[in-house]
Amino acid sequence: MNDTTVNDTICPRCDAENVRVLTTSPVPGRWTMYVCDTCIYSWRSTEPRSATDPLAYPAEFKIDPADIPSIPAIPTVPPRRR
Repeated sequence: MNDTTVNDTICPRCDAENVRVLTTSPVPGRWTMYVCDTCIYSWRSTEPRSATDPLAYPAEFKIDPADIPSIPAIPTVPPRRR
């Protein structure tokens, strides 16, 4: 994949192949936003390779889809104290 190739088929974070278009730029052709239905990672076509290319994505931030069910959920923000 070179610097001008847009990854729209494989998730950079979990390597899953169930990527879909989330939305597109209001200005036609400017950018496309993709989302992975496995790990919910999203990226824009104009982002650097380190955020869009599975081979260039930082290894320390990669996740294994098999680990997703055991990843702790982020707790909700509690009500504001008065």
